[in-house]
Amino acid sequence: MASITSKGKLAEGEVFRSSQFVLLREAGGKLVRIRRTDVPLDDGAMSDVLAFFDRFFPPLMRTQFVLLFDSRDAPMVIDRDMERRIHEAGARLLSGFARAAVLVASATGKLQAARMTREGGRAPVFVNETEALAYLLSELSFD
Repeated sequence: MASITSKGKLAEGEVFRSSQFVLLREAGGKLVRIRRTDVPLDDGAMSDVLAFFDRFFPPLMRTQFVLLFDSRDAPMVIDRDMERRIHEAGARLLSGFARAAVLVASATGKLQAARMTREGGRAPVFVNETEALAYLLSELSFD
């Protein structure tokens, strides 16, 4: 699960990579960043990242972390059926973290992401990375 450095801090860096996703641990390992690449999503990629999260960030462990879903490089989704599947996968990915946020590249992306995350108030959507990180990191304790 979480790897610990010799100083007792959680390890940082890349922990998962596929053609559609890169997962990184930052901020002493307590911030999990899911970065979408510019490769269009498919069901196999979503299944892979969900399986990784289920194994390495199970729901009971997620409260120790914050999550940033960085979709700035991702292409817009225009297929309504794929948007529905992304919404369902997003609900699973974003749940249980101390805080979660979505980072997008444009106002149009913000509208689409807000629509997809609106139900249940799962995660605020940001266009500014500094603001997103400030929102997330204010929740963390670095003891």
